[in-house]
Amino acid sequence: MKFVKRLLPSQDVDALLGDIVEESRHRSRLWYWSQLIAVVVVAGWKDVRANKWLAVRATVTGLLALPVFFLPASLVLWIVRVLSEGGYYIGPYWLTLPHAALIVTPFAFNTVGFFVSGWIVARFHRDHGFAMVLPYLLLVCVIPVAAIMRLLADTEAGRNLTSPTPLFVAAVLAIMSLPACVALGALLGARRA
Repeated sequence: MKFVKRLLPSQDVDALLGDIVEESRHRSRLWYWSQLIAVVVVAGWKDVRANKWLAVRATVTGLLALPVFFLPASLVLWIVRVLSEGGYYIGPYWLTLPHAALIVTPFAFNTVGFFVSGWIVARFHRDHGFAMVLPYLLLVCVIPVAAIMRLLADTEAGRNLTSPTPLFVAAVLAIMSLPACVALGALLGARRA
């Protein structure tokens, strides 16, 4: 219950949770958890409608957190590319990385970058719980759809969906995990001050 209190806007916490706890004595666990999720989403959207400009600010904060994270990350990705596609010669040694590093590193950076952006949005808007993360999370849910449509249009896997390549499957899974990374970062960042 303490965890759910962090997710709700501060003005609605006691009244909403008291009703659910009282009713949960006569209901199943599935009902209980579905009610908790529904309360977080409904109370969150109610708070977003009441504070539209704050929701816009939260979304812009999340969008600005991405380039702040990914600009330095692009330098690291360039170094990984150089080291995995032949390496760099220093004195009597070659510095190299396995070719798999070129696949794993962008996935790791995407995961961490979107996690950090969700955490920042939740931390800057703590009094509203998870509510101010919802518009940003909705926007991040649109990104995977656009990216997957682009992958389908631009690659061979899009023309041959009967046997997609492992790289295409990995890219789709990585893209679809972005909203989950934002939500997880926001859940950990939604702690009250």
